[in-house]
Amino acid sequence: MPKVQLHTTASPAPLTPEQVCDLPMDELLARVNGVLDTTEINEPKFIGYVTVTASGRVTIHTPTKAHPDTRDGAIRFLITTHLELPTHLFPDVFQVTRFSIADEGARA
Repeated sequence: MPKVQLHTTASPAPLTPEQVCDLPMDELLARVNGVLDTTEINEPKFIGYVTVTASGRVTIHTPTKAHPDTRDGAIRFLITTHLELPTHLFPDVFQVTRFSIADEGARA
C-alpha cells in the first residue's frame, strides 16, 4: 500500500490585543483574513464597520474622510472587537454595536 503524506498547517496562535495594536497593518490583515475598504458614511463619531462573509473573509470599512491616524486606530479597534478581545488599550470614546444579518451570511 502506498504511503500518503499529508501536509497540515497549524492555524496561527490567537492574536492578543497588544499584537493587534503593534503588528504592521499588512501582517495584521493577513492574520485575520482581512481587507480594507471605505464607506461614504462620514458622520461625527462614526469610525467604521466590519463585514464577514460566509467564507470568513473580513472587510473593515472606514470613513473616506477619516484622518490616517484615526483610520489606523479605528481599524485596529474594529479588528479587536471582531476577535472579541479586550479593548482596554483603546480610548473609551471608541464604542461598537454588533449585529448579525442572517439572510446575508455576514456579520457586522
